[in-house]
Amino acid sequence: MPVRFGQEIQAVLRSRDMIPRGFSFSAINVGIKSPAYTKLDLGLVACTTDVALSGVFTRNLVKAAPVLIGMEQVKRGSARAVIANAGNANACTGSIGVSDARAMMEAVARELKVSPDEVVPMSTGTIGVHLPTERIIPEIPRLVKGLSQDPEPFARSIMTTDTFPKMVHRRVGEACILGFAKGAGMIAPNMATTLAVVLTDAVVDKQDLDNIIKNSVGHTFNAITVDGDMSTNDTLVACSSGLVEADPSEFRYAMDEVIAGLARMIVQDGEGATKFVTVKVDGAGSDRDAKVIAMAVANSLLVKTAIFGADPNWGRIVSAVGYAGVKVDPREIAVRIQGLDVVEGGIQARSFTDSSLHDALTNKEIAIDITVGAGQGRFMVWTTDLSHKYVEINAQYRT
Repeated sequence: MPVRFGQEIQAVLRSRDMIPRGFSFSAINVGIKSPAYTKLDLGLVACTTDVALSGVFTRNLVKAAPVLIGMEQVKRGSARAVIANAGNANACTGSIGVSDARAMMEAVARELKVSPDEVVPMSTGTIGVHLPTERIIPEIPRLVKGLSQDPEPFARSIMTTDTFPKMVHRRVGEACILGFAKGAGMIAPNMATTLAVVLTDAVVDKQDLDNIIKNSVGHTFNAITVDGDMSTNDTLVACSSGLVEADPSEFRYAMDEVIAGLARMIVQDGEGATKFVTVKVDGAGSDRDAKVIAMAVANSLLVKTAIFGADPNWGRIVSAVGYAGVKVDPREIAVRIQGLDVVEGGIQARSFTDSSLHDALTNKEIAIDITVGAGQGRFMVWTTDLSHKYVEINAQYRT
């Protein structure tokens, strides 16, 4: 499934005018998860000028050290760099974790000759393990020295179980927007799930950037789920160097496209996923109610496994609608899957056959459309099926 996004990534790599002005990138391997690990695992984004900084973070009450620091930095609203690592979440590490994150910030700041508070930390990986700062700090000068206009190494350096680097770009006149994300598992929305960095050289002030990010996240990153697990490290930061004028309405639309593209990539790369599933709910009393119903269906293990096996067991969908916690009239529930009428008035559609639904569920992209009444509320969620491979990946994550 990742192949469809290869064209997007290659377009970024072929055309350096897709890189927002003022930004440069670097990544190295320092063996963060273990000295035997050889892939890129420490990345840096730096800017030649102060950037307007916005961001959203996990609502998990258990927050990683870099999240706690990043939340304060976003309140101040400016930065000069982002330092990110894979292989270690630096979560549930207490005061030592905060000190370790700040040590990384200080090491980068010395090399860039900026304030440590202008370096935003991000981490992803195993929870409950202290960062190996003895391997990280001595390599920071090499990381800074390697800064260039090639963004791909940074995209790869934040990968954990991801199978491909996630990058999306758009242009607004002369201005550029470039987004990065990582994520394949432990994906459940309630902010911007996983790690993401969105860079632009468009002129935009802090307040406008905040509004754009929060509005976009609501129907993109907050509308995806792979396994219903919310991370301790979820972070999306947006940085603007403000070097190029851009039409405000076109810029807002392009930012939304970039963030939506990253969110889709995360679901497309869901751990062990074989199918990309869109769940749409219409007719609810409010958009919030529609979202609750859509998430109940999207997170149902029984629904996800039925989709994996192309099992035409539509009752699992209707059951999830019923237990979602939103008041609905069962007699008004209708379900269409891949355009096929499956449920009408809360009962099996007259035209339904097991074989037709089975055939429809063998597609790699599945559309489930649910109507629950005559209200105006609607919401759309992206999710995946649940395969044997997901269990294998997560049964061996730490080992």
